[in-house]
Amino acid sequence: MPDLKWTDEDWETLNYAIQRKNCILMLGPGAAIDVVKKQPRLLTEILAEQLAENINPETKKKINLSDLAQVSQYYCIQKGRHSLEVRVRTFFNEKSSLSSTLHRNLADIDFYFTITTTPDNMFYEALKNKGKEPIIDFYNFRGDIPVNVTMGTVENPLLYYLYGTVEEPRSLLITENDLLDFLVALISRKPSLPDNIRSELQDENKSFLFLGFGFRHWYLRILLHVLQGGRKKGSPSVAMEKFTLENPTELERIIFFFQNSDCKVHIYNDELNHFVEELQKRYVDYKKKYNGLKQGSILLQTTHQKAAKVFICHANENKEKASLLYKKIEEKGFKPWLDEENLLGGDNWDEIIRKAIEKEIDYIVVLLSYDLVKKVEGYVFKEINMALDRQDKFKRGIRFIIPVRIDNCPMPEELAHLHVIDLINMDNIKELIKTIKRDYATRGN
Repeated sequence: MPDLKWTDEDWETLNYAIQRKNCILMLGPGAAIDVVKKQPRLLTEILAEQLAENINPETKKKINLSDLAQVSQYYCIQKGRHSLEVRVRTFFNEKSSLSSTLHRNLADIDFYFTITTTPDNMFYEALKNKGKEPIIDFYNFRGDIPVNVTMGTVENPLLYYLYGTVEEPRSLLITENDLLDFLVALISRKPSLPDNIRSELQDENKSFLFLGFGFRHWYLRILLHVLQGGRKKGSPSVAMEKFTLENPTELERIIFFFQNSDCKVHIYNDELNHFVEELQKRYVDYKKKYNGLKQGSILLQTTHQKAAKVFICHANENKEKASLLYKKIEEKGFKPWLDEENLLGGDNWDEIIRKAIEKEIDYIVVLLSYDLVKKVEGYVFKEINMALDRQDKFKRGIRFIIPVRIDNCPMPEELAHLHVIDLINMDNIKELIKTIKRDYATRGN
């Protein structure tokens, strides 16, 4: 049976992960609820029953009328895809201003990145009402996907619609056939998830908080395996589900599988509203406690004020490695600078990057790779040339440009006079961190 024990240590660990931006919120259909005739109902079940009214009686006898994918499959066969898209879009548009206590409590918590599997606006509305400005993006398994999306912050959290959005109805995962096509698209990476989305999901230090995700469904094993890239999680994830006890033996098997798989998902049987209400209360208390310690600690203030600013220079082909290094440097207390993280849509990126390299940053780390060495032209060389010009202004013995080799490429001629650090194994960053700390200390910081 699901583990019913939830200790103070569990709460502390979860709040710590959220506060450190190491927890991704995963909202499933079980979190999207409306009240109908004073009874809470899943939006997916309400929509399924409405669609079922237009299916012939013989078919209705043979299918689960509360299963949206199943009902949609036969509705599509009988009425056509366009009719199905119109009905789904109309349904969710009519509920576009709907929110709930659960979503409002979640909006009080500092999630920087949320994945949702239903095309409702409930969490978006809650975030807006809390004064936050969420960033909206979505996966379209039938269309083109950007290389990267704007990653969220606490103030501007990213709300990513994994199963598509009503704004682009063709992207919606509605029918059983859609589910199969969606899984094929994810596995084959045609189209691939945006690089920085995939990097966040595959980061072994990130944990997931699943709310109403539906772990009884067979395809979630495939989905989680693909989203994680087959990598083992270093930190356990948490799932809250409300289970029926129709088949306790099968339920035990599901829980055992996920808890012992690479996903490391610990499943708890609890009411979502009760859990989220308790999480909101504890997180607010935890945040007050943390901020009090932070403000009262001279050491923490000093560390924050004097953190070295580190610019990560890389070829476009090495974006994933650059994003991973960004996180590792940030975890060590530095202030990393990466175009995908620090630039917003509409920014004059050329001017901002030039200003950063020439005046603002303390170090520029250049990721050396075969992809970079074989290039003859690219903006990356403009960054390197600007860095070389600034390096000449430092007195002898002070480091500014730090080349790091991420594969066995030869050393570029223009950087051959500099000491290179081996970072083929991205987990081995001790020498890089030691180099920056030692040099930064010689500058009187």
